[in-house]
Amino acid sequence: MTGPSPGPSSRPDASDAAGDRGTPGDPGLPDVADRLDQPLAAAARRHPDRPALAADGRVLSYAELDGRVDEVAARLAAHGVRPGDRVGIHAPKGVAAVTALYAALRAGAVVAPLDPAEPRSRTARMVHGAGLRTLLTTADAEPAARRLAGDPAPAEGVRGLPYGLSLVPLPATAPDPGDPTEGAGGYVLFTSGSTGWPKGVLLSHRNVLHFARWAAAEFRLDATDRVGSQSPLTFDLSTFDLFSSALAGACVHLLPEVLRLFPRDVVGWLGREEISVFYAVPTFYRLLLLGGGIAKDPPPALRLAAFAGEPFPPHLLEDYLRCFPRVRFYNLYGPTETNVCTYEPLPPDWTAADGLSVGRALPGDHIEVTDADGGWTDGEGEVRVAGETVFLGYLADGGRLTDPTRPVRFRDGTVRRAYATGDLGRLAADGRLELHGRRDHQVKRRGVRIELREIESVLLEVEGVTAAAVVAKTCPGHVGELWAYVVASGLHRGSVNRAMAHALPRRMFPDRVLICDGLPSTARGKTDRTRLAGLPGPPPTAPPTGGASS
Repeated sequence: MTGPSPGPSSRPDASDAAGDRGTPGDPGLPDVADRLDQPLAAAARRHPDRPALAADGRVLSYAELDGRVDEVAARLAAHGVRPGDRVGIHAPKGVAAVTALYAALRAGAVVAPLDPAEPRSRTARMVHGAGLRTLLTTADAEPAARRLAGDPAPAEGVRGLPYGLSLVPLPATAPDPGDPTEGAGGYVLFTSGSTGWPKGVLLSHRNVLHFARWAAAEFRLDATDRVGSQSPLTFDLSTFDLFSSALAGACVHLLPEVLRLFPRDVVGWLGREEISVFYAVPTFYRLLLLGGGIAKDPPPALRLAAFAGEPFPPHLLEDYLRCFPRVRFYNLYGPTETNVCTYEPLPPDWTAADGLSVGRALPGDHIEVTDADGGWTDGEGEVRVAGETVFLGYLADGGRLTDPTRPVRFRDGTVRRAYATGDLGRLAADGRLELHGRRDHQVKRRGVRIELREIESVLLEVEGVTAAAVVAKTCPGHVGELWAYVVASGLHRGSVNRAMAHALPRRMFPDRVLICDGLPSTARGKTDRTRLAGLPGPPPTAPPTGGASS
């Protein structure tokens, strides 16, 4: 079925779509999957000729994609990939990457999507920390994959695979697959870590499928839908794009990476591809509204828009609801460790005066808010999540699994294994969750969770730097910006910028770097981060010429 995007005859008008899809939350989906590769195979059996994946200028049917996955999976097994092995998918988002991801899953491996554009030193930490055994890569990303394996030259162990893929073995640092924790997972996603090492979040097949099945049912996906996929495979939003779509037999359309920086082109793409369902972070929606002209050129097939990852500016959300009265909007919430665990469908007449909660728990999940002593409270406290979507634990030190969850007694009297999110919030009387910020040094930026201590650890490795603090600004004109305060003598900002470029992805770069003589302290002698966050410029101890870079 390789060729142009499927024609419009199979796409119902958005105005008619909501009326013939049944009740939200009513699955209407075959309950056949207990592994993440199975929905694809089931869809290929049910409707082999329907479009499954549109990307790179071509469209693959479910039969074509499933056939490719089978072929590559068989080759992986022949080359020694065993069930439970952890395999990195080191490829730019496209047909090859999606094929590789599904094939590794079908071979029984635990998959870990990696971004070849990330700094090599950071990716190397991910590879080591998660205990990856091998990398599945593409021709353009293979040189970088070989460098991660410790060999910049063509290696004897590299195996060529169909469809432009290759298998690059890694030094043996992972635990033996006989370890009972090894085969328990299915999917690894990475989050920012306070020690400077990204943390591998190990999710089970059941974790991801529970969310994917819920979303496919709640959003009433079916085989006529076209799901617009803008999220990198390294982010949890992409699990909806891939697996919910496969469960419903919908077609996933991958947004070309070259368009991401041009909002007007993205809006044009949404219209041309007749995207009916779209899931993105609020920052992305903001760009489409303010820079892409989406209000003047609304995608005609769009019927559902979901957002997650950060607060949506209320006035902009009002604009969307006013411009798209027939589109259903959903506010979703959950850290990577739980994927989505709450949801709030917005009524068409919602306004900022109504307030914006993140809604109620997904069926199978449970939300509690606890006080400083760990007991549930009706007031503000830390949000804890228990249930079907809660991850298995973190991978670190060559793939060893640590479980940070703890037993928590919920207000219904039940003790549950729960994850402490670090988010502050309050449960309303009707069960809806309201968020009130963070209790630690994490921030959300463009929907991506960033641990400020990870940035600080990179800055502290620069020769001549004696102290560093990174804060999210609260002062007028700079709210939400990340500023780095670096204490050093005779240091040029170029050294700082080079260090960050070597170790951090661009999304983690501070908006401004200030080199200063010292940092303000609290009465207990700790860095006064609250004061730094509120300052419109350098701290009083900084020289008047303290520079900044964007």
